[in-house]
Amino acid sequence: MSKPLYQDIVLDDAAVARVREYIASSGFEFNGYREFEINRRARYLGWIVQAEDLEAFGVGLRAGGEGTFIRMSREQLLGEPSAKVLPLNNPVKARDTLTLSRFYPATIKTGVDTYAGDEGLPGADMDLDLLEAQLHDIADFHRGEPTYGNQEILDLKIYWGTLLAGRYPRLKALASRMSEKQLTRLEHFETEVRESEPILKELGLPTLETLKTIPTRNG
Repeated sequence: MSKPLYQDIVLDDAAVARVREYIASSGFEFNGYREFEINRRARYLGWIVQAEDLEAFGVGLRAGGEGTFIRMSREQLLGEPSAKVLPLNNPVKARDTLTLSRFYPATIKTGVDTYAGDEGLPGADMDLDLLEAQLHDIADFHRGEPTYGNQEILDLKIYWGTLLAGRYPRLKALASRMSEKQLTRLEHFETEVRESEPILKELGLPTLETLKTIPTRNG
């Protein structure tokens, strides 16, 4: 699938009421809460996560200062007769489902203090963390081992492609501002990517050479 089947849905009052009814009828509970503040933008999950049903949407819920989500089908949200009901998801903290959550400490710095501890180029340590971890996730996937967050091939394509097209060129462009340690990590990462080219090509993932080509759009 080269394009998403659906777009996110902005819930009207009737749709919000349907979400509340489903929460009550399904017995959905999060940290002891059964009443939630409902996010009016339902995110389409069938495109974001390959393992999800193509009809799946995630409705954000908030209670007691924490966030989670509940899985519902498009037909449910639109109130269609005999709507398809998807398996109820486990109530997880929204933060734990974020792609970057494994790279942040329990207390996240924000604003001007976000990268205050970096020596060299601010933000480069995070860029390198992301690139290195994603390459290792790809290697795990290729070996048939569990990947962080149970990533599937579509997840790998999105994350790796985005990082290689965004974070990596930033590091190359600002290399003169990087510390010696950061430069060494970058060089080591580039070596690992070149050594992993056979795996990347086998999985249909971009390489460093791909960045030198003119991109084409599929569909």
